[in-house]
Amino acid sequence: MIDIPGYRVLRPLGRGGMATVYLAVQESVDREVALKVMSPTLMADPTFGERFLREARIAAKLHHPNVVGIHDVGRSGDCFYIAMEYIPGGTILDDEGRAREVPFALRAVREIARALHYANSKGFVHRDVKPDNILIREDGSFALTDFGIARANDSATRMTRTGAVVGTPHYMSPEQARGRSLDGRSDLYSLGIVLYELLVGRVPFHAEDSLAVGIMHITEPVPQLPSEFKALQPVLDRLLAKEPDDRYQDGVAVATAIEGIERQIARGELRDLVRPRSASPRGGTERASPSARMGAEPRRRAEPSLGRMDDIVAAAERPLRATDARRPPDRDRVRRPGGSRAAWIFTGAFAFLVVMGGFVLWRNQDKLRALLPRTELNDLLARGDAASKAGRLVGTAGDSARELFEAARAIDPDNEIARSGLRRVGEALIVQAEQAREKNDYATAHSRLADARAVLGGGPAVDQAEQALKKAESEETQVIELFDRAEKALAAGLILGTDGAVMLYERMLQADAQNAPALAGLRKAGAALAAQARELLSQGRLDEAATRIDDIARALPNDPSVPNLRADLQNARAAAGAALDAQVKRAQDLLRAGKVSGSGDDNALAQFQAVLARDPNNSKARTGLGQVAQALMVQANAALESSNANLAERLIRQAEGIAPNLAELSAARSRLRDLREEVEIAASRPVLTPDQVQKVATLLASAEKAAAAGNLMVPPGTSAYDKYRAALAIDGNNAQAMTGLQSLPQRARDEFNVAVGEQKLDRAKDMIETLAQLSPGDAGLPFLRSRLAEAWLDEADRRVGENRAQDARRAIDAARGLSPSNPRLTVLEQKLRALGSSTTTAAGDGSGS
Repeated sequence: MIDIPGYRVLRPLGRGGMATVYLAVQESVDREVALKVMSPTLMADPTFGERFLREARIAAKLHHPNVVGIHDVGRSGDCFYIAMEYIPGGTILDDEGRAREVPFALRAVREIARALHYANSKGFVHRDVKPDNILIREDGSFALTDFGIARANDSATRMTRTGAVVGTPHYMSPEQARGRSLDGRSDLYSLGIVLYELLVGRVPFHAEDSLAVGIMHITEPVPQLPSEFKALQPVLDRLLAKEPDDRYQDGVAVATAIEGIERQIARGELRDLVRPRSASPRGGTERASPSARMGAEPRRRAEPSLGRMDDIVAAAERPLRATDARRPPDRDRVRRPGGSRAAWIFTGAFAFLVVMGGFVLWRNQDKLRALLPRTELNDLLARGDAASKAGRLVGTAGDSARELFEAARAIDPDNEIARSGLRRVGEALIVQAEQAREKNDYATAHSRLADARAVLGGGPAVDQAEQALKKAESEETQVIELFDRAEKALAAGLILGTDGAVMLYERMLQADAQNAPALAGLRKAGAALAAQARELLSQGRLDEAATRIDDIARALPNDPSVPNLRADLQNARAAAGAALDAQVKRAQDLLRAGKVSGSGDDNALAQFQAVLARDPNNSKARTGLGQVAQALMVQANAALESSNANLAERLIRQAEGIAPNLAELSAARSRLRDLREEVEIAASRPVLTPDQVQKVATLLASAEKAAAAGNLMVPPGTSAYDKYRAALAIDGNNAQAMTGLQSLPQRARDEFNVAVGEQKLDRAKDMIETLAQLSPGDAGLPFLRSRLAEAWLDEADRRVGENRAQDARRAIDAARGLSPSNPRLTVLEQKLRALGSSTTTAAGDGSGS
C-alpha cells in the first residue's frame, strides 16, 4: 500500500491510466478523502510535475455544488497526489451498465451542465467528461471530478508530440479527436455522449481501437435515440453537433433546455419519456362495442324522442278500434239509413252558413262601423288619424294623435282602430328618435324614445333603439376625450407613439372617417413632423429623418411636403455616402500601411469605428474591422513567438473587443496561458549546475551533428529532435535548442530536395514523413508529395523502357500512394500491361521455334 505523510490509506477505490484512487483518512482533520495518486509513467516528461501541481491548485479554487471539492494537492517523493472530497455513492452509470430512467438522466446532465458553465467561466475546460468522472452524492445530487488533471497531462504531452490527443476516446469531441485547441463547447459534446449512454445503456460509437472511435466522432452522423425518446432528440442533436458553433454555446443553455423538458414532464405532456422501462409503451385500451358500453354504464341523460312513425300511427288507431268494438249497434241507423243521412246533411249546411256569416261580419267590423251614424268614438278616431298624418304624435293640448287614440280606447277598450293608431304613433316616435340620434340630438332622441315606450309599453324595437342611442352617446364621449388628449399631446410636442397626437387623431377617424377636427389635427401634426425632419436632415441624422418622413406620408399621404423632403433626403444620403466612402478608403490605406491601431485617429481602427458610428450597417467598414482584428492577431502571435506575454495579451484583448467570435482567439489565449506558465516555471527553476551546463552543451553538439547528417527524427534517441528535446528538458529556456527545433522542418525540406535531385526517392519519402511529424499543417506538404510522385512516375517510365516490369510496378505503386489522382498513372499502367503482353508473346514464340 502506498505511503503518503499525513494520510492513512485504507483501501484502493479504483485504477485508471493516469492514476490510482484510494480511500484514505486525512489525519490532520480526521476525515475520509479520495486520494488520487498520479501514475509514475507521467513523469517521463520532466515538466509534468510542475504543470500538474499548478493546474490542480487552480482547480482547487473551484467551489460549486456540482464540482467535487479538492482539499489538498502535493508531492511526496516521486508521487503527485490530490486529496478530494470522498463521495461514496459511486458513478452515475448502473453497476451493470444498464440505462437510467429519463428523470435521473435529465437531472444529472442539467446539474453537470451548470458545473461546466461555472468552470468554463473561470477559464477551465475539463477535457475528460465521462460517467466515471460524475459521482452521486448522498443527497442525490451529482458532482463532477478531475478538473485540471486532463489539462496538466495535455500540456505535458503536446510538448513532446505534435497533435497528441488527451481524453477518453468514446466521449471526446471531433475537435478533440483532431488534436485542435478546445473550449467549453468540447465538454458539452462529451456531456451529450453521457446523456446518450444514460438513456440507451451504451455509447453511440464503438470500434476495435481508439483511432477508429475518434474517426467515427468526426465522420459519423449524430446518433438517433430510440423512438420513445424522440422528444429529447433536438437536445442531443445540438449537444453532438460536429461543429462547435452549431452546439449549445454554454452550459446554462443546456440546463435551460432540459428544464423546459422537465416542466413538460411535470405537466404530464411527455408521458412516453417517464414510462417504466419494464413496461412496453401501449397505444391505449381496446374499445368496447357500443352495446357493451351501454350495458356497462347507465345513460345519465337522454333527449326525448318520438319513436318510429308506424308505431305512433298504430298506437293512435288502437283505442279507436277498441271503442268501436264495444259500442252497441244503432238500431235506428240500421232500420232507417236513408232518412238519417238527409238530416245530417241539412244540419251541417246550416251550421256552416252561420259560421261563415259571423266570420265575414268580424273581418269587416270597422267598415260596418263607418256606415253607422257618427258618434263621439268615431270622431275621436278620425281626429286621431288626422293628427297622426299631420305629425302631431304627442302633446298636452288634447289634439295629439296619442291623446285622441287613448281617449277612444277609454270609450271602447277593445277598439282595433285605436290600438292600431297607437301602434303607428309608437313606431313613428321610434323613427323620430333614430333621426334625432343621427343628428347627434341626443336629448330629443331620449324624449321620443320615452314617449314610444309609454305608447307601446316597451318592446324589442324600443330596446334596440335605446341601445343604439347609448352606443352613439358613448362613442361621442370617447371622440371628445380623444380630441382633448390629442390637442394636449400636440401642444406638448408628443406627436408619435401610442399616446401621441397622430395616433389619437387616427382613433377619432376610425369612429368617424370625416371628423373635421381630427383631419385638421393631423395636418398640424404633419407640419410639426416636417419641421422635425428638416432639422434632422440639417444635423446629418439621415435614418431618423427618413423615419419622420415616413410618418408624415402615413399620417398625411397627400401632404405636399413629402416629395420635397424625400428629394432632400436622397441628396443628403448621396453626399454622406461619398464622405463615408472617402473615410473608408483612408482607413483601408492606413491598414495597408501597417497603422492598425493606436492613440488618436490616425489608424485604421479609429477610422473604421468612426464610419460605423455614422453608418452602423456600412458593410465595408464592418469588413475592415474584421481585417483589423486579423491584423491584431498576427501581431499577437508574433508577440507570443517572441515571448512578449504582456504585448500579446493586450493585442488579444483588443482583437476580442472588435471580433469576439474570431476563430484564432481561442488558440491564441491558450498559447498565452502556456507562455505565462512556461515563464513562471522557468523563473522558478534553479540555476543549472556546471555538470548540467556541460551536459546541455554535449546534447546540443550531438543534435547539430545529427541534423547535419540528416538524422532529423530517426533513429530514436540519437536523432536531432530527441537531442534538442533532451537539452530543453534540462534547460527549458535554452535558445539554441529552441532554434534548433524550429529549424528542423526547413532541414527536412532541404534534405528532400537533395534526395530528389540525387534520385534517392526512398530517402525523399522519409523526409516527407519527417516533415509531416514536425509540422503537420505545413502548407507545402501537398506540393512535395506531388513532386515526389512525378519523380516516381519518371522512374517508372524509365523502367518500362528498360523492360524492367517489376521495378516499374514498384515505382507506380509508390507514386499512387502519394498522388492517387495523377493522370500519368493510367498511361503508365497501359504501358506496363503492354510490356507484360509483349514479353508473354515473345516467350511463346521462342518456345514454338
